[in-house]
Amino acid sequence: MSRVTAALTEAAMGIALVAMALLDARILLQSRVLVYLAFPLLCTVALAIGWQRARAGTRSPMLVAFFTTLPLLVVALQFGSGRNKPFLMFPLLAMICVAIGGVLARGRMRASSIAGILAGLNVVAALAGPVFVAWLVPSRNTNEAPVPFVVHLTDGRAISSRDLRGNIVVLDFWATWCAPCQRELPAVQRALDRLKGRGDVVFFAVDVLMTDAPGDSGDTAERAIRYFRRGSYTLPLALDGGGALVKAFAVRGLPTLLVLDRQGRVRLRHVGFSGAEDLERRLLLEIEETDRGPTR
Repeated sequence: MSRVTAALTEAAMGIALVAMALLDARILLQSRVLVYLAFPLLCTVALAIGWQRARAGTRSPMLVAFFTTLPLLVVALQFGSGRNKPFLMFPLLAMICVAIGGVLARGRMRASSIAGILAGLNVVAALAGPVFVAWLVPSRNTNEAPVPFVVHLTDGRAISSRDLRGNIVVLDFWATWCAPCQRELPAVQRALDRLKGRGDVVFFAVDVLMTDAPGDSGDTAERAIRYFRRGSYTLPLALDGGGALVKAFAVRGLPTLLVLDRQGRVRLRHVGFSGAEDLERRLLLEIEETDRGPTR
């Protein structure tokens, strides 16, 4: 019975790890400053749990680590579907740190040595934050062959890829139900504002009229237009009701930001969004680099 009680206690303590992971995902990993605290805080809580449980019982550190991180593993498996798989790193990191905390508690090391180990772990964890964001939000330069396409604007106009030749084109695939899209749009709008005098750089916010939630009918043109009005966005709003643009550009997740050069080649493919990245600066630099030619 004592083993069951211990396992339940450790699982309950694991709720603290779930809370820290949610804090990381929702707040710390969304800030260019706080991103450096995301993993050190998670590691500190995990180390403290491992230390406390090792002092309180006789169970092995690895067994404690398993039961403590089980709630976080369940949450990560639910959230880590599709392109969110990098979040599975959270329970793995927590498990390692809980085990390390237990080993340190049972060892006969000097306090100064333990402090040095903890400091080193936290430094590595702090530097891992920006690396994780880059993994979570893949952004790569490419040189994909031009594809024919037509952009259907909400004002009724249809603009073809032939009409856009000679311009740098920015396509931002988004949806009103997509939380990262909601956070990304202001950065794209700021980039547009910075380039307001450039008639050779064309932006389109392409609303993808689909959904990732069962039972949800997805976006409608009216919903997208209302969202833009509330946010005072001036980005040209387009609709991809039939999914033709999604198929043409092999869009796999939202938001997806593409930069096309003057010949229609995709030069930048950026999937997802985190506030820890400077997307406005990244986009402006890519447009400047694309404008210089020749093909990389």
